[in-house]
Amino acid sequence: MLGIGAIRGRHLFVIDLLVVALAIFGAMALRFDTLRLSEEALIYFPAALFPLVVRPPVNYLGGLYSRAWAYASIGELARIAVVVALGSLVGIVAFYTILVPLRVGGTVTDVGIFPRSFFILEGMLTLAGFGGARFLIRASTEWHSWRPGDPDRRRDKDRGISRPAPVLVLVYGAGEVGAAVLRTMGAARDGLGQRVVGLIDDDRSKRNQILRGVRVLGTIDELPEIARATGARRLLIAMPNAAGEVIRRAVEDATRLGMETRTVPALEDLVSGRANATAIREVRVDDLLRREPIMIDETGLRELVAGRTVLVTGAGGSIGSELARQVFELDPGRLVLLDRAEGPLYDIERELALLGARDSGTASRGGRKRAQLVDRLANVASVDTMRRVLGEDQPVLVLHAAAYKHVPMMEAHPADAVYTNLGGTLAALTAALETGVERFVLVSTDKAVEPSSVMGATKRLAEIAVADAARRSGRPYVAVRFGNVLGSSGSVVPLFQRQLAEGVPLTVTHPDMTRYFMTIPEAARLILEAALIGGPGDLFVLEMGEPVKIVDLARDLARLAGRDPDSVPIQYIGLRPGEKLQESLFYAGESIEPTRHPKVLRARPTSVPGDRPNAIAETLWTRLENLVVLGARGDHVAARAALMRVLADVDAHGEPPTVAGETVAPADIALQAVAADTPTAEVGPKRATRAG
Repeated sequence: MLGIGAIRGRHLFVIDLLVVALAIFGAMALRFDTLRLSEEALIYFPAALFPLVVRPPVNYLGGLYSRAWAYASIGELARIAVVVALGSLVGIVAFYTILVPLRVGGTVTDVGIFPRSFFILEGMLTLAGFGGARFLIRASTEWHSWRPGDPDRRRDKDRGISRPAPVLVLVYGAGEVGAAVLRTMGAARDGLGQRVVGLIDDDRSKRNQILRGVRVLGTIDELPEIARATGARRLLIAMPNAAGEVIRRAVEDATRLGMETRTVPALEDLVSGRANATAIREVRVDDLLRREPIMIDETGLRELVAGRTVLVTGAGGSIGSELARQVFELDPGRLVLLDRAEGPLYDIERELALLGARDSGTASRGGRKRAQLVDRLANVASVDTMRRVLGEDQPVLVLHAAAYKHVPMMEAHPADAVYTNLGGTLAALTAALETGVERFVLVSTDKAVEPSSVMGATKRLAEIAVADAARRSGRPYVAVRFGNVLGSSGSVVPLFQRQLAEGVPLTVTHPDMTRYFMTIPEAARLILEAALIGGPGDLFVLEMGEPVKIVDLARDLARLAGRDPDSVPIQYIGLRPGEKLQESLFYAGESIEPTRHPKVLRARPTSVPGDRPNAIAETLWTRLENLVVLGARGDHVAARAALMRVLADVDAHGEPPTVAGETVAPADIALQAVAADTPTAEVGPKRATRAG
């Protein structure tokens, strides 16, 4: 037997004919104020049947038989109104241009005085009938989904098919997104294996309101009582703009009750198009740190890059790939992706190519032509390679994200850190200066502040190199400094997740260790904003919020894994070489200035290298190049010593830094060993260069 919700286009066609016939009869009855067709009405009746001829083709061309009316919305109602109005207009025009001259209904006078109110009445009744029939289909579908005693389950039982009982769910958030979640679950067979038993909302005025057949039972404060009363085993957070503190509390409360937690994507993912409101997923650690969505000057950025060429180095890495995604959405003419690691480079190129192909395929329906993608499998530390790439591609903006970032590993491989992190920056800057690149952005790190590690020292010298290049060229070449990003490769989050999965203790350096954290999309957006607002030599620092204790992060991950944090063992392993308990975003001597963006600060040193007698600003570039030569040779001891000596000489704070707790002695001998060398265009082996 055909259910109302299963009605298809061919059935609607027949229903619409009946609706039009009834509308004609109703309009005549209303016009002549009687349900019986009087002699006067019968004169006009043949002409009144004309809508039965006109409306079916108009309905078909208007798409009324090609839509899924089981999921009809206000937009579909508007389409019905437009199609009905168009049918009435066509009918009126045809009536007076065809029927009147042909004397349909008797005489020209008889037809010519046909009551014009008939068309209005017939159109209104037809609209009511078309809309009512279609929304009856939707109502039937939703009732079928929500009513007790699922007929699909009964049918399966009759056939001997066993289906697991649905998970009982409480939805936290009785707003638009909560309604969308209810609609999606209600439209799916067996509610996607879930059944919503109640809503929770912190707006007390919503208590006892019913949303799509589900009652608002109370606030999150009442979760224990509501969960016990309903038997719910899962809490679904349907608030994409909720602050991290709200989500954290909900997860903590649910975990104590033994409930699972799920969420919809964050608002930034919905706005960017990376997800839709009903894409239910597990709660992630970045949800717990969620802040107010960051807005950037997208119009200004689009004006900067639209139709032009942008180069991203380290495009296969965590930050580099996200920069590539966001730049791609700004419609550059060409997007050049450079990385030494072929796998990650291929992945991001394919991801963007598929997105571009999808949009190009819809160009005739309002889509847009996307950027030409160019992949460059190249060593960023090779000056010759960077000259060739920038010479061929002629980018207006270079986003330099290529770097080694793992602190303990770079302590063991200082020559590689110098070669890639510093050498890559020098090579990219040299090529940028020679080819006239308008803007250059270095992705730096908070570990460049009072560096205690080789990695931090190389990034600090890279910052200084960018400032020097900007001083010499007068171009807006800038550096952007920020802390850790959640979810990047090699970060602590994947490590904790593996340890939780394996059931081993979580390894934390120290109970008091803290770090600044930011999500990858947040960081990428602010890097692009800095590219737009930066002036020559600017050093920007991203506002990172409050530092987070690593031990608290470990407990959060345990909670998200459904474990009681107090039952998960934590092992303190002590500081590793190059690590600090706390990182800083600014040097003590740097002044902090606001910019036009509240999340981007400008750091200005109280002095510059050229202000100090023992800093040789004129030969800075040569000293940095000589240092890179040591790195390219793979001489770890000499490269490490020379790195710290150069940093002490050129940094505005000039005291010899400490690395792994030991003061580094001057390394004049190491520098003299390469002072006579002329740095070649490409020295040493080609090393992988990925963004962190």
